[in-house]
Amino acid sequence: MKPKILLFVLGVLPGVAAAADLHLTPTVCAVDESESRCSISVNVDFEADDERHYCLSVDSKGLVRCFHGGIRDLEVYINSDRDIRFQVSASSSASTGGSAKGQDVAAATLKIAHYQPKRHRRRYGWGLL
Repeated sequence: MKPKILLFVLGVLPGVAAAADLHLTPTVCAVDESESRCSISVNVDFEADDERHYCLSVDSKGLVRCFHGGIRDLEVYINSDRDIRFQVSASSSASTGGSAKGQDVAAATLKIAHYQPKRHRRRYGWGLL
């Protein structure tokens, strides 16, 4: 009975997807009341367990770049007033040049925070304790 289970497990393991991580630096862009849009250069790091063909796309820009395996220190300039989603997909084949969208393997979001500082009136502690 145990050899059958072992053969089943070994038959299933090659179909397990490889692990992939997408990291953005920074992850938040703070915009104050005098600015309407966030203009920032985002550092993108992508790590994968295999050397498949991947493509990075950004909501506002579309396809940014295709590569094999992982990519480090890729800078993407963003100019937006809303959250931006970065997505890495595995291309079905390297010959497509990244034009065919494949399976999504990792995603990360750059948050746009609209900061409105409160004006606090200073009160001096003239009262007795």
